[in-house]
Amino acid sequence: MKIKTLLLAFVLCFGMFDVYAQNGYVLSADERKTIEQRVIEKIDDFLSYLPEIAAKSNKSKEEKQLALKYINKTLELFIGEGNEYQYKDQAGNWRWHEAVKMQTTSRGRVSRTQPMKQYLRRLMALPYHTVEIDTCSAVRINKNLHPTGDGRYIGSAYFIQAFRATRDRRLIVNDKDAKQVTIYVESRVVEGPDGKEIVWIIKLGDVRVITDWNDNYYYN
Repeated sequence: MKIKTLLLAFVLCFGMFDVYAQNGYVLSADERKTIEQRVIEKIDDFLSYLPEIAAKSNKSKEEKQLALKYINKTLELFIGEGNEYQYKDQAGNWRWHEAVKMQTTSRGRVSRTQPMKQYLRRLMALPYHTVEIDTCSAVRINKNLHPTGDGRYIGSAYFIQAFRATRDRRLIVNDKDAKQVTIYVESRVVEGPDGKEIVWIIKLGDVRVITDWNDNYYYN
């Protein structure tokens, strides 16, 4: 099977300017740059793993094992790793949130959201001979990173993803859609070689299709 991973459009809509935590802490320019790079790496990993999972319909035992490995690697990128997860509400109470979900399109129609675990399993079993998932590396940034307290922030990233599949050398699926993925950022203080330092933990959240995509999603 032939798989192509070519960058097509990838946009971070991510708040990097004048961001305050509830205690008045302001992110430095270096911290903003570090967070931005870590977010890009997470989304790039997610997009690069999908073709490895889809591969082809008639997988050998070894190919299935490899696909399962990439499913696990993909889930590790998301908050809760495909399971329910805890979050703190505005009142400071910890609550359970349902597992991360994924939304796709099928022949131009928006599908219902489904748990990420279910989506990846279905991706692995696609009945096509070839699958191509194209993505992109152009990045634009806007002011959309919000503090939620205790060194945590939430933001969004946007990307355009093309999905093509063939059967018997015929193009069966040729979809392209814009998606939004929630970004969770958490700062942790650890002991480094030069004393205490802050590390940034990035997790991805729900992924949904954007039907009203336009240039307003891009910011210089």
